[in-house]
Amino acid sequence: MPAHYEILSLLPMGVSYQMPRKLRSPSNTHLNTIPSNAREFLAAGKTGVVYGIDPERVLKEFHDSDGGEVERQVYQQLGSHPNVAKLLETQSDGSIILERGNSMRKICRASSANEIPIQTKVNWLRHAAEGYQHLHDRNIIHGDVGCSNLIITRDGLVKLIDFEGCSIDGGPAGSCYEWFSYRPSVPRVSRRTDIFAFGCVIYEVFTGRPPHHELEASDDRYRQVEELYTNNHFPDVTNIPFGQLIQSCWDGDFSSMDEVIQELKAFRRRPLSWQAITSDWIRKWFSFFL
Repeated sequence: MPAHYEILSLLPMGVSYQMPRKLRSPSNTHLNTIPSNAREFLAAGKTGVVYGIDPERVLKEFHDSDGGEVERQVYQQLGSHPNVAKLLETQSDGSIILERGNSMRKICRASSANEIPIQTKVNWLRHAAEGYQHLHDRNIIHGDVGCSNLIITRDGLVKLIDFEGCSIDGGPAGSCYEWFSYRPSVPRVSRRTDIFAFGCVIYEVFTGRPPHHELEASDDRYRQVEELYTNNHFPDVTNIPFGQLIQSCWDGDFSSMDEVIQELKAFRRRPLSWQAITSDWIRKWFSFFL
């Protein structure tokens, strides 16, 4: 399910950032407690709908009673991780209440995204990579790695979302990667296909657009891009930050996400702390929550 959890707006000058309240602990509810008039429609996908409940939470409802079974199973297998959106509650109808955040895609495609410090973007990417590594360590393949399935919480952490199409313990995956982030592979999804797609995430974070963006309007873009990738024809990344890392993801040079993480950790462009670098951007991007 596409997961653009927020419509972003810039914070007016002079408004200070406030730290978020502590999220409530996960629980099961015997009755559905979220009235329909308290829901803000955010997104819809093939299996369900996402609604905003309040600044901290979203409600994910599934079209069928068993539609969320895979996602609930993934959360059970994953446990808690700082870079995985928290499952807060499960309702009696099978819907789930999740931690809320802003879409990384919307942030990275905004007109002012080129003002975001490179170290901030590197930290975001490292957060995401550590989340995917946690999935892989638990024998789960996401199957739809992309900026649309990453959120940034108001305390500045990047977290993974949307697990309804994951492959669990080698089972089939119900999701497919976006048109620009998949090269035909056997098996169809694997750690390597997640890593390949993560190379496209890095590309989008630093350029504000997907690989082969010139084909985005084409009705035949899936076939065209798969053919290009099959023949090892990739966008030029020579002048893009971490271009070699992107290319290595595409070339299949990495067998684990941990190798990607080590490359990101090695980047030491500025000695400032992550908190100091990102404070201005937290103040700008997360006005919705204040």
